[in-house]
Amino acid sequence: MLFCAGCSTVGRELAYDNTVQVAKRPLSGTAEFGWRVKTFWTEETASVWRKCISFPLLSLRDIPEVKAVPVPMKRSVMSKWLRRKTGPPAEGTARLMLNGENFFPQFEESIRTATNRIDLKTYIFDNDDVAKQTADLLKARSHDVDIRILYDSFGTRFAWGTDAPSLPTNYVYEVDDMIRHLGKDSGLELRRACHTMLTSEHSKYILIDRRIAYFGGMNIGREYRYDWRDAMFELSGPVIDALEANFERSWILASGDTFTLFKLPKPHLPDYTGTSELYLTPTTPMKAYLYRGQLRAIEHAKQHIYLENPYLWNSSIVYQLCAARKRGVDVRVTIPRDINHGIGIAANKQTVKRLLDNGVRVFVYPGMTHVKAAIYDQWACFGSANFDDLSLHKNYELNIFTDNSEVVGEIKEYLLEGGQKLSTEIHDAGEISWMDTFTAHAAQYL
Repeated sequence: MLFCAGCSTVGRELAYDNTVQVAKRPLSGTAEFGWRVKTFWTEETASVWRKCISFPLLSLRDIPEVKAVPVPMKRSVMSKWLRRKTGPPAEGTARLMLNGENFFPQFEESIRTATNRIDLKTYIFDNDDVAKQTADLLKARSHDVDIRILYDSFGTRFAWGTDAPSLPTNYVYEVDDMIRHLGKDSGLELRRACHTMLTSEHSKYILIDRRIAYFGGMNIGREYRYDWRDAMFELSGPVIDALEANFERSWILASGDTFTLFKLPKPHLPDYTGTSELYLTPTTPMKAYLYRGQLRAIEHAKQHIYLENPYLWNSSIVYQLCAARKRGVDVRVTIPRDINHGIGIAANKQTVKRLLDNGVRVFVYPGMTHVKAAIYDQWACFGSANFDDLSLHKNYELNIFTDNSEVVGEIKEYLLEGGQKLSTEIHDAGEISWMDTFTAHAAQYL
C-alpha cells in the first residue's frame, strides 16, 4: 500500500493511517471497518428501497396545501432523545455571524487580543492570501500565547490546488506548503487528523481563552472571506467547556498513540435545564447521532422545515423531506447554483427533481452557499455537517441542536429566509440523463 501511494504527501499519509495506525489499535480499527461495511449495505439497501418502493408510493399521494398548524412538535420529542444520545445540554448563547465580512475581522481581532490560549480546528487551511494573513497573525501571537491547530490534511492539501473565484489573475502564491509555513519560526503546535478508513476531521471551530468560540462551517481561506455565502456562530457560556473537551478528545486521537480510547476526556457538564440549551451533536465513524437526530426532527415536524445546504444527497433525508411535505408541512430547501464539486451538479439535480415532484419549494442561490443550517418547527440545527454520506456516517462532525427561541428566530429570519430572498425559486429540475442518475447515486457515498 505504501508503494502504491507514490510520492504525494496525501498518499503517504493515507497509507500510513490505514496500515500503521490500524495496527496500533487493532480492536477499534476492526470495529470501524465492520461499521463501515454495515453502514454501506444499510444505506445501499435504503437507497434501493426508496427508489423502487418508497418514492413511487409517495407519488401516489396528492400534494396538500400547507397546513396552518398552531402547535409545533412536542419539545420532548427532541429534547429527551438528544439527552439520551448526546448527554445533557450545555448552557450558552449563540450569535449568528453571516458571511466572511462579519466573521473574519472579529476572528482576527480575537487572535490579536487573546491572553492565554487559542485552539483552532479546521478542515481546510488554504495557502492563499487570506490564509497567509491568518497564518502570519497566528505565528506572531504564538510567542505570547499557547496556540494549537488541528487540521485535516486531506481537505487542506487538496484545497491548495484550487483558486478562489475572487483571486486576482496575476496573484503569485507566496506559500506553497501552508503546514510547513505555519511550523517555521513559530511556537504553534500542529497536528493533522488521522484518516483511518478515509475518515476526515470536518468540524470547524476556534476557542479563544476558554471564553468564547467561533463555530460553524467556515474554513481558513479566501472563498470563505470574500466569495461564498456561509455562517459562523459566536458561542459563549458553559458550552465552551463542552467544546474544550471535544477539542481535547480530537487532539488526543490525532496523536496516533496506542490505546488512545482509554485516554479520552469526558465533559463534566451540570444537568442544565433552561432556555439556553445547546446540544452538541456529533458524527463519528461509529456514531450517526446527527443523522438520526435530523431524521427524527424531519419526521416529527408539523409546521415548517427550512434547510440550506450545498450537498443534499442522502436519499433517506430527501425522502423524509418529501414525506413531510405530503403531510402538509411547509418544506423549503435552498441549494447553490455554483456548487464547488462537479459531482454535486448531477446529485443536486436528482435531489431537486424528487423534491419538486413532491411539492417541496426549492430555491437556488445565485452563487455558492456553504451554509449548513436547518430549522424544524421550534428547533434549529447548525454546524459543520452536510447532508451527504461523509458527514452523516464517516467524518468527525459537530453540530448544535437548540430550541432557544432567540437563536432559532435569528437563524430563521436572517439566515434561512434571508437566503431564500436572495435566491430564485425554481419549478423544473431540467433534463436528467442516465449519467446524471449514475453520478447522483455515486455521490451518496461521498
